[in-house]
Amino acid sequence: MRRVSSCLVLILLAVAGTAAPLETNVDKARAMLIKEDLGSGVYVFRAPEALDVWTSSNSVVIVNDADVVVFDSPTRAVTAKAVIAEIKALTPKPVNVLINSHWHQDHWSGNDEYVKAFPGLRIIATERTRDYMSRMPSNYFAAQVGNAGKRLRTQLEEAKKSGKLADGKPLTPEARKQMEADIAMVDQATAEAAAIPRVLPNLVYRDEMRFWSGQREFRLISVTGDATASTILFLPGSRILATGDALVSPEDGHGPPPWTTNSYDVTPWLESLRRMDALDPAKIVPGQGPTMNDQAYLERTIELYAAIIEQVQAALARGLITEDEVRKVIDVDRIGLAYTPDTGLDENFHGWVGRLTAKAMQEAQDGAARINK
Repeated sequence: MRRVSSCLVLILLAVAGTAAPLETNVDKARAMLIKEDLGSGVYVFRAPEALDVWTSSNSVVIVNDADVVVFDSPTRAVTAKAVIAEIKALTPKPVNVLINSHWHQDHWSGNDEYVKAFPGLRIIATERTRDYMSRMPSNYFAAQVGNAGKRLRTQLEEAKKSGKLADGKPLTPEARKQMEADIAMVDQATAEAAAIPRVLPNLVYRDEMRFWSGQREFRLISVTGDATASTILFLPGSRILATGDALVSPEDGHGPPPWTTNSYDVTPWLESLRRMDALDPAKIVPGQGPTMNDQAYLERTIELYAAIIEQVQAALARGLITEDEVRKVIDVDRIGLAYTPDTGLDENFHGWVGRLTAKAMQEAQDGAARINK
């Protein structure tokens, strides 16, 4: 939960810095979508953070002989409408199945728009994912967005008192106008999150599910990822794998995974990554970031997770007990450099390693509270 909240605040603050109101025009939203044609009737539509606010999540659209299947719906209603408009431009066939990979709002908030556009739609998720969704109504996500607004208001009030911004620069009239515009934009995002009807999946499964549309086989597999009981989708005929947030990459496709996990079940996540690798996909559509045309990123991430978990467990077995002590002995820079060989170690890499180290410590000690110093 803390990861979701903190990442959302950072994203909202970054988007807010543009001082532009959230786009609500469907045609303009369509123009902002990042579109990929993977062949075999499979398309990816990604909403950049400037449009979808929460993050740049991917929606996978599969056009079959008689219908369409969609994997993940976006955060905002306007984004869902934009993707639906793109689908209708591709084909007159109806969307009969929508799959939600997990409970984070950028993967199912668009459900309502799909139900309105395609009556009789079946929405599929794991049983546990639906349970999580049922306990997270609109005001839960609105509160997450609203926290960013509170932070912005506090920053503005402090700047007005001191005459300086947080970075020490003077609070000019232009800077104040920018901050006020930022607050108005976040308020708009909060109101949107509160207003979106939460439409739950109406078909659930455990472990694994297979179905066919015409000759195309769909294989859904429950995995551990950024959220527990997530769903990945594998299309055996075209060897395309859609991972949801069980695997993500930066928006430009370069660098290590941009975040870790909400839980401390990091070994099950590693096992899930290995399971995905064993499927031998030709193309991988991550939850965020561009489509990958080989397994190199996935296999590098497997190596990274395995090395951190192994080193953490070895450090604890040697008698190290504090988080600071353990972090100092974790050395995975070689793997980090493999993500960005041309530009050197990513500046965010050590922070990412530190977060996964803390999770691996929790897991190795049955969730025991960490000693931080």
